[in-house]
Amino acid sequence: MNLMKFTCTTLALLAVQACSPVPPATPEFGVHDLESQRISGAEYIRVPGASGFGDVTIRVTVDVNGAVVDAQVARSDAREHASAALAVARQWRFRPQYFDGKPIQAVGHISVALRPLEIAPDTSVPFPTAAPEDVEITLDRSACFGTCPDYRLTVQGDGTIHFSSGMTNLPGTAAEVHLDFNGNNVLLSGTHLAKVSPKAVAALVEKFRAAHFMGMKPEYIAGITDNPTQVLSLRVGKTTKRVVDYVGVAVGMPQAVTELQDAVDSLAGSDRWVRGNAGTVALLKAEGFDFRSRKAANLVQMAILMNRWPPEMESAAGFVRAAIAQGLDLKATVDFPPDGRTKRSTSIGALIAGFAAETGNEALFDDMARQGQVAHMGKAALDAAVQTDMGCSPRIARALVAAGANPRAVGERGNALHAVLSNYGRCAKLLSTRRVEMASALVALGVALEARDDMGRTPLMDSNDPAIAQLLVKAGAKLNATDDGGTPVLLNLDDDRAVMVLLRAGANPNARGRLGTLRQSAREWHKPATLAWLDAHGVP
Repeated sequence: MNLMKFTCTTLALLAVQACSPVPPATPEFGVHDLESQRISGAEYIRVPGASGFGDVTIRVTVDVNGAVVDAQVARSDAREHASAALAVARQWRFRPQYFDGKPIQAVGHISVALRPLEIAPDTSVPFPTAAPEDVEITLDRSACFGTCPDYRLTVQGDGTIHFSSGMTNLPGTAAEVHLDFNGNNVLLSGTHLAKVSPKAVAALVEKFRAAHFMGMKPEYIAGITDNPTQVLSLRVGKTTKRVVDYVGVAVGMPQAVTELQDAVDSLAGSDRWVRGNAGTVALLKAEGFDFRSRKAANLVQMAILMNRWPPEMESAAGFVRAAIAQGLDLKATVDFPPDGRTKRSTSIGALIAGFAAETGNEALFDDMARQGQVAHMGKAALDAAVQTDMGCSPRIARALVAAGANPRAVGERGNALHAVLSNYGRCAKLLSTRRVEMASALVALGVALEARDDMGRTPLMDSNDPAIAQLLVKAGAKLNATDDGGTPVLLNLDDDRAVMVLLRAGANPNARGRLGTLRQSAREWHKPATLAWLDAHGVP
């Protein structure tokens, strides 16, 4: 009887389970720039024979918890290393992704860089000894085809630091040519002295010992052009070791060499001369520098121009604040741009106000507003500032408009909405909630939804953040606009979720662009949700 009762009960449970609805599968969406959502995982692997510039592009599927559940090679510079790259990719962890407020499986592409195996130093080479005062470390960093700073640092055993820039430290090389054309790219050129603890120098020398610096190759030089050269030298008594690094990472230079270079910079505090920070002001004050002079205003201007992007802009803000504290004359005029070709001048205070506005530094902006410098920016400067992403600060955006900026102002790169949606702006690395808050404020201020950048793209065409796409659609952005090449909004978007936002809102699924149909685009860029929608609606 008990057996019969058990059997009946079991059959009843199975019948109930058979009739119960099957939990729906977690929806899968192609996520634009999924790589930026990485929390952990190695970004490169060292493999024999790598050139230092190769990589493996991998399409990964990420579950609702951020774990990789599938990985497939999409493209590889070296197929023989694809399996190793896949193994690394499977260890990545991502931020969980959502759509419609619900968790999703995300599909996207990531890259695992291929670097050559490190060339191990010869550990049998002895490390010399000498009295602490008979030790000297030198670091040269050269100019490049760009804005690389050119300078020499010398650290002596007694703690004396020599910084010099404005001279040819690597004569007869490409660095000399770049220096002639591009300058030193340092804030304070010339020669400067500083002092650190002899114990700190001794600790740095121990790092050289631990890295077996004396057993390193004399040079690590890659066969490419236009990059900076780093030369690191250590003299201990009568023994000197010199290591040349020209993109050495591409030819197997040990990571320890780069770490030693950075350690020399860190000990010397080279940023106070190279980029400028609050420490720069302290040094100049000790030298009797007049912060109320025109020269001080020009120096602040150069610090602002050299430090427009994070994290450098934080150093520039520190330099500016310290200079103001030392009596910087905010009314002093400076030419802008510095070469004066436009023959336009402004006060340094107004320039600081613009810098604070464009970088989203609310504290500095408020300080300039209290001192009347925002009001002195002028219409052109106000309009220029309101075309940036303003550091994703709605408060600054509203203040600029209140001061007279035209929220509908458009430049070559479009307007503030374009800037917020850019992959390179200051908003780019912030969470979606911050970007949505900023975009909402801009829409409320009247920033034009149909403004065009230099390629004829509207902000909606860059709205790969689905929350912002939803915001712009609700605000009335045109769903079927086309860019200068005739490509419609749907085919400009790289994020599956953003495409779904537009399709639900009534965008034309039959629209075509230069490269074909929406279905072709969805197949090529792996947008499973878009393909499912097209199938469900019978769209070819």
